Amino acid sequence: MNQKNIDIRIVFFFTILLLVGIIAFIVQFFNHVDCEDAKFYIFSDHSQSEESIEFYDQTSNAKSWVWDFGDGSEKDVRKHTFHIYKKPGKYSVTLTINGGCTHTKELVIKDKFAADKIGTPKIIAPKTITVGQPAYFKSISEDAKTWEWAFGENKGIDETSSNPVYNFITPGEKTITLVINGDFSRVAKKIIYVHPRVIKKTNPLDVSSYEFEKKAEAFALPRGPVKKDPLEEMLQYVPVAPKTKTVKDSIATTKKAPKMSEDQFEILFKKVAEGSKVKDDFAEFICDDLDIPVVKNDKDLVTFAQLCASVKGKKIKIESIRLNKDKQTNCIKGLSISYKVKKYLIWSKD
Repeated sequence: MNQKNIDIRIVFFFTILLLVGIIAFIVQFFNHVDCEDAKFYIFSDHSQSEESIEFYDQTSNAKSWVWDFGDGSEKDVRKHTFHIYKKPGKYSVTLTINGGCTHTKELVIKDKFAADKIGTPKIIAPKTITVGQPAYFKSISEDAKTWEWAFGENKGIDETSSNPVYNFITPGEKTITLVINGDFSRVAKKIIYVHPRVIKKTNPLDVSSYEFEKKAEAFALPRGPVKKDPLEEMLQYVPVAPKTKTVKDSIATTKKAPKMSEDQFEILFKKVAEGSKVKDDFAEFICDDLDIPVVKNDKDLVTFAQLCASVKGKKIKIESIRLNKDKQTNCIKGLSISYKVKKYLIWSKD
């Protein structure tokens, strides 16, 4: 009888021990951080000194963070934070997650004051501007190679020449903006007022006073020696109106794609793998060309549409992304990507 009680207690003890082990395994599994799959991002408009740069982390199961910005400043322990670099140069940004996982990214900071040496462009506009009449504009800027004019009537760019001519359609206050060399950190602005066109009221036609056409004989000149036509001499002193700008004279405005950094591209592309985004969500960034060339893992050449189809439904870890953009339109014309796919808890090249 006693031997039977001892056996039951032993079984009960090992049963509890097994349950404790299972619970500990479940807790450890859901709190585990995959050190090779850390997701921290750096966002910056210009990556220059005296500019606030954004840092944040989206690593699964992360509980604590320690940011080392690489410039000797105090470390930050927030998940989402901002930092300003005082001097230009290369900095190694290190993030330590949960006290054990450490990841480093290199950040290049440009000299803000060197960029300011070119100076903000100046806009010269006519004092009086009327609806429907050509208005002549001029820019003054050193080392300017490209110009992007917006005259306040449309959402996009209106002109890309250095001295454009523009006809305003509506009256009122307009804000003229000019960006040179694609540098949006130094945008020139000028506020002007466009006057409405004045329409003079004409007297109604008085039928009773209408003078009918005379016969051709009434306009005949008397015979005599040949004389110079006075109209020909008068036309020599009439000022010539400026040539109206034609479609060929103006540079066709080009639709520009929105800005997208490589970190932002990585976030959106991972959502394609998760299934919450599709290839068409990239349309505005690649200018509707879903067949741009992609170099995959330094060996395969595929289209972007094929790449999206190959990663759909898979758990991926991106090692590097390099975007090839068109300087004029900002469209992504091609890219190189290196990533791994998780299969049976093992990361391997796709």
